[in-house]
Amino acid sequence: YASEKALRLAERLGESGAASRAHGIFGRVFGRIGDAEKARENLERSVALARESDQAEAVRALLTLGYHLDASEADYDGARTAYRDALALAQEVGDLPAQVELHAALGQLAVEAGDWDEVERAADASSGLAEREGLHGKLCFPHMLRGVLAWRQGDWEQAAAAFERAHELGEEVGRSEVAFSALYWLALTKRETDDLGGAETELSRALDICERAGLIAQSVEAISGRAVVLALAGRTEQARTAAEEAERLAERIHYPVGDAATAEASGACAADPARADELLRAARERWAALGRPLDATRCTLIHGRVLAERDPDASAALVGEAAAEYERLGVPGLAGRARELVA
Repeated sequence: YASEKALRLAERLGESGAASRAHGIFGRVFGRIGDAEKARENLERSVALARESDQAEAVRALLTLGYHLDASEADYDGARTAYRDALALAQEVGDLPAQVELHAALGQLAVEAGDWDEVERAADASSGLAEREGLHGKLCFPHMLRGVLAWRQGDWEQAAAAFERAHELGEEVGRSEVAFSALYWLALTKRETDDLGGAETELSRALDICERAGLIAQSVEAISGRAVVLALAGRTEQARTAAEEAERLAERIHYPVGDAATAEASGACAADPARADELLRAARERWAALGRPLDATRCTLIHGRVLAERDPDASAALVGEAAAEYERLGVPGLAGRARELVA
């Protein structure tokens, strides 16, 4: 209540910069607890006030809005617009650290869409600026993109090294979201090489970050990912327990990525083949509707893998479908791994 009174006073006194920062704080808090409407309302107000204050303030406000739209609402078009506006302002005022981060943020959106030329461009721009200006900590951002590019090609060792470095730097400079993402992608990398125990370990480490930093939305993805890994390892009861935990948590915050991730997890460990088919197809449709074709294709691959013992023919057809889709999406590493499963 006291914070709200201070905010209103700052607005009445024309202290746009202070009011913008306060709205930004409120927006982040509402985003963390799953109130997307109030989060967006505060963050958009923060941007409007920052534009009245100064351009440097507006860069930070737009970046924060973009992160919210990306992570909490899966509004990738809105996030892209916010990041591009912020980047234009950052270039105008010479805010080099923000430029490093914004190039990487745009690159991460390109990863979700499978736009690999844009990912390469963003990685080069982000790393080039960070290295030239001696922004050591900011290298966590391009390291993430380099890891994804190696993962795409099936260079698992190089991908793992890049993700480990991104995690180390993210922890070092207090960027919990980056540290989490690095471990999440490291888990995906280990899962692709059938190191399921290693994948589970990395997801547990990622969850530790979520607990320390209050990253509730990200924890849904990590728990869901853990459920899938446990299901692939044949630890069905543990997998179902994790899937149920993810679903309960997702119900508290209601965000689109969480809904898709929990459907994927529940489908991976469903005892009834018909139910597994229903849930995994629903998850695929949700990922596709969000504009995340890589995640949608993963559901097809997981569907094929969990059917391997129950229905080998159906399994082979689904894995083959996933391989062809990965090839179409320009991800030869995953296409090759899928083909190995049916060879």
